[in-house]
Amino acid sequence: MRVIKALFDGKEIKPMEPIKVKKRTEVLVIFPNEVRKILPQDARRLLRGSGKGEKLVERLLKSREEDIILEKRQ
Repeated sequence: MRVIKALFDGKEIKPMEPIKVKKRTEVLVIFPNEVRKILPQDARRLLRGSGKGEKLVERLLKSREEDIILEKRQ
């Protein structure tokens, strides 16, 4: 299976790159979901507090401590 980028103008699908196929081939056309772009500052605001109760800082510190121990063994 190959994937290429193409533009759809409402009537025709126009490839954005050459399609290297020797014979007539059946294709499957998939339209991606409409995705709205989120600005970095909005993403940070939306993610703020999403790890509450996960003890992320404690897990990070423990992981770093384990890394230091492993580095000393080598």
